[in-house]
Amino acid sequence: MVIGQSSPRFATPGRSFVGRKSERALLGDLLRTATRGSATTVMVGGEAGVGKSRLLHEFGADARSSGANVLWGACINLGTGAVPYTPLIDALRRLVREHGEARVSQLGGPPYVELSNLVSDFTGVAPGEPTSQLRVFGAVLRMLDMFGANAPTVLIFEDLHWADPSTLDLVSYLTRAQTDERMLLVYSYRSNDLPRRHPLRSLLAEPDFTRRIQRIELDRFTRDELALFLGSSSGAGIGPDLVTRYYELSDGNAFYAEELMVSGMLTGSRTARLPSSLSEVMLSRFELLTDEAADVVRVAATAGRRVGHRLLAAVCDLPEAHLIKALRECVAQHVLTIDPVDDTYVFRHALLREAVYQDLIPGDRVRLHAALAAELAAAPGIGIAEDLTAATELAYHWFEAGVLPQALTAALRAGAMAVRVRAFREAEQHYQRALSLWPRVEDPQTLTGQSRERVLAAAADAARWAGRVSQAVELVRAAIAEVDPGQDPGRSGELLERLGSYLWEAGETGDSHQTYRQAFQLLAGQPPAAVTARVLAGLATAAVREGRYSEGQREGGRAVAMARSVGALAEQGRALNTLGLALTMLDLAAEGEEHLRAALRIAEEVDHLEDLLRAYGNLAVALEHTGQLAESVRVALAGLDLARGRGLEQTRAAGVLANNAAATLVLLGRWDEAATVVEEVLSVRPVRESAYPRLTLAEIRVAQGSFDSAEELLDSVRAIGRENTDPRFLGPLHACVAALAIWRQDLAAARAAVTTGLAALDGAEDVLDLARLGAVGLRAAADECVLLRAVPSTPAVDLATAVDRATDLAARIGRAVAGRAKGPEADALRQLCAAELDRARAADTAQQWAALATAWSSIDRPYPRAYAQWRQAEVALAAGDAAAATPAASQAWHGAQALSAGPLRAEIEALARAGRIELAEQQRPPAPTAPRTPDPFGLTSREREVLCMLCAGKTNREIGQSLFITERTAGVHVSNILGKMGVGNRGAAAATAHRLRLCSDRDNT
Repeated sequence: MVIGQSSPRFATPGRSFVGRKSERALLGDLLRTATRGSATTVMVGGEAGVGKSRLLHEFGADARSSGANVLWGACINLGTGAVPYTPLIDALRRLVREHGEARVSQLGGPPYVELSNLVSDFTGVAPGEPTSQLRVFGAVLRMLDMFGANAPTVLIFEDLHWADPSTLDLVSYLTRAQTDERMLLVYSYRSNDLPRRHPLRSLLAEPDFTRRIQRIELDRFTRDELALFLGSSSGAGIGPDLVTRYYELSDGNAFYAEELMVSGMLTGSRTARLPSSLSEVMLSRFELLTDEAADVVRVAATAGRRVGHRLLAAVCDLPEAHLIKALRECVAQHVLTIDPVDDTYVFRHALLREAVYQDLIPGDRVRLHAALAAELAAAPGIGIAEDLTAATELAYHWFEAGVLPQALTAALRAGAMAVRVRAFREAEQHYQRALSLWPRVEDPQTLTGQSRERVLAAAADAARWAGRVSQAVELVRAAIAEVDPGQDPGRSGELLERLGSYLWEAGETGDSHQTYRQAFQLLAGQPPAAVTARVLAGLATAAVREGRYSEGQREGGRAVAMARSVGALAEQGRALNTLGLALTMLDLAAEGEEHLRAALRIAEEVDHLEDLLRAYGNLAVALEHTGQLAESVRVALAGLDLARGRGLEQTRAAGVLANNAAATLVLLGRWDEAATVVEEVLSVRPVRESAYPRLTLAEIRVAQGSFDSAEELLDSVRAIGRENTDPRFLGPLHACVAALAIWRQDLAAARAAVTTGLAALDGAEDVLDLARLGAVGLRAAADECVLLRAVPSTPAVDLATAVDRATDLAARIGRAVAGRAKGPEADALRQLCAAELDRARAADTAQQWAALATAWSSIDRPYPRAYAQWRQAEVALAAGDAAAATPAASQAWHGAQALSAGPLRAEIEALARAGRIELAEQQRPPAPTAPRTPDPFGLTSREREVLCMLCAGKTNREIGQSLFITERTAGVHVSNILGKMGVGNRGAAAATAHRLRLCSDRDNT
């Protein structure tokens, strides 16, 4: 039996279905695609009343007729809209009531069993440390996949504009996580009246989400379509004049037109006065009801869009016969319909319910909410909702009734239950309502059995997990103020530990570290406990972030030992996470990776989202540090996918993971991929949390030659990260600034950037970043020596001073990394520093640079490999060995070309022209060029022109023809140039001009 095959909910209505042929056909095509194992998500938008529900009902009937499983649920509008997982619960409840628990369990398998609490009680998760919603989401995906083994599965959620945040997170997860499941997800929403900051609008704006979905936007009917629709609805023809009038008043909106027709306002059976608003159109049908039927509808409208018979009977206080008669009238007048799956009464259209509810006078609203709340509290099973939803509804009704003590206790219960099912945004809303009620209720602590501090802390944690970290900081600080540390140091320390964690997530690292230290001082005299282990892990993390890895190793080890002694598995995982990274950065790679992978396993086991994302991030960093670049990228992107699936694209953790992946992709030479990852994260993250990805993007832009863009990025990075003390930020920042200055021929600025960076890294144990920065500094120093040496008039003392600076810098870097930096990258960096120092001394060799190129190639670093090959060709050419220079230059050029490394490619091409080396036959795009330096030789403008043609390899005759001068005159210019430059031949002149960048590509053409 196919799930839902016999459900009358999707039976094709008696009237014909008008229009929507293309939309219906598209949904059918997508279902066939899903049947072949290609999951798809469809968002169906349109204004209220345009026919979204009717289209989905028709498609649902089509899908079931074709043998597909169809699950259907709808969101509800309940005040704050804080009922988590409403359409999912609705869909599961329908399945069970229609086919029985045993059959659904058989088809849904273990994932359905895991989700069965959604149908029954939804409280099956034991209280404790809140974890992510990922377990719920994963179970839903697996359950749908299990259904798909039997037949393709269609999941339909209606009215996402009323969706609770947890449902939107589920929608986001299913859309991003689906792959080859036989599954079609269809969601409807009102697209015309979403507020600017509505979370659904934000989801629909996310590039990663939108490229994974199909969108259908329903337009209003044309006049001819409306005529067919109204004729079908009425069962008789409607005159063209009346159709025109309906069309003018409804503007083609099917629901509005049908309401006008059913109300009889334009047919003579009612007054000819036209309604002045849509509300009047909708209420016109309500006004036809008898008093008893109208009272029933008012109760139903106060309860929600859907209400059960028992609750209606309890609140309406009508004799059973009168109630049945009134309900029959409501159904006959098409105000209410009956859902045959659970025998509930449902408003025919949500707008009807809204209009009736808004029409209630305040006294009626208060009375009805109070009556509904009293009945739900006295007999919890009287409503159609399960326990979680009932708690939310009870809190809502008591609050709207103004019965504040009961509203307070119900809000706290609803908040706690929402936390249990990982609906953190809804939980925060309930706790915030409870806090607003706290001062308005007499003796709230006795009434609720908990202190205000506990409520504040619960609200803070819910806000944090909901992604509102600044609100979490504010709430936990208020909780801290409620506790006397002298009376309860343990609780004060626990709250301070939470504050330290929230502050770090908010980017306030300095305050975070100080808070951890304060927490440890309070807890130092207490018995070993999980909270103390968390604080020790926080101190270890703070030390690692500041580059004090030995301290991080020590404090992390203490945290692990304490967590194990008290049996705190989650805290043990957190401590192993930090300890593993500290060991890796101290070049104890095997032990560090082992701890990090253990931390990842523990975080998955306890389902702790914060620790899970940290474990992915730290493991990716460790793998990059040890040269396992491809695996580092895989781990970082897996963590990023996890964050995206949870709807946490805007969190700090997601930004860290994205930057880890991008930075490693840069090292691998996959710059376009890296830029895509970074730009996508920058589009959704707050500016204050974007320093790292902006820096990575700046590194790419410098290497590509987009210097102005890089400078803008670096300016913003310095502004955002001015208080950042992380060596893994400061080292790359100053290295990037120096690299930009080198390409712009501002060697003084490059030297200053390196000096500042080395001072910032002083005392840090991250020697790899120190070596990387030192290598950039030595390149700038070598460039300065080469330029000074190229000008014969340079005083010997100036050249000697420049060489001494290079020697001192090399010695400083050598002392810092001696015996500490291990691994193939560290070895390559040592070779690079030695080669740059020899270049400063004019003692470098082609063999030296060739060996370095091989070293970079062995660890898959294409950019520094191409740089080394360029230098190899340069030295070989200067030595007159064109045969050795040619393959090196060619390899360097192809490497730079593949990377789109414009400045490096331009240097290689200039070198090739000077040495008459043929790089490639194909047409090459123009490369960005560095600015030309001032002429130190006093050449005239004509001599400058001749020099540039000489650099391009042209003969005296070719120069003369280009400049319209005689060959002899060209030769005179060449002789004058050689004399002024102090060189003996044309090749030396070209080499000097190349090194001094006296000619740009434009000059050479």
